[in-house]
Amino acid sequence: MKAAVEAWSSTPRQRFAHVVRIGGDVVGMGELHVRSHTQRQGEISYIVHPRAWGQGIGTEVGRQLLSRGFGQLGLHRIFATCDPRNLGSARVLAKLGMTYEGRLRHTAWIRDGWRDSLAFSILEEEWRAEDAE
Repeated sequence: MKAAVEAWSSTPRQRFAHVVRIGGDVVGMGELHVRSHTQRQGEISYIVHPRAWGQGIGTEVGRQLLSRGFGQLGLHRIFATCDPRNLGSARVLAKLGMTYEGRLRHTAWIRDGWRDSLAFSILEEEWRAEDAE
């Protein structure tokens, strides 16, 4: 908790949270993490409760985070990763206009073993073109 408070209150701010509620229930959340202000690089991540899958919530969270990163913070490149087994998340990242960059091997130890990650990114000019459509 202390690390999250420090990250969200640092200057310049590096982390921006987004919460999705349906009624009074939190059904999803996401975060934009500015990895480098100098290089204008950020990372997005999100999670959606399984009962809300297939309703476009992940896509909407991603759009909000990308809009903040490019529109308000002036980032140049934003990336995201997902587990290769999570086909829905890979589809969301592609739907957001992100380009598949490749597979990163053994990036995290999860309870069932080492996990690879699929890497995606989008550049500010690609977002503007996507946003204009």
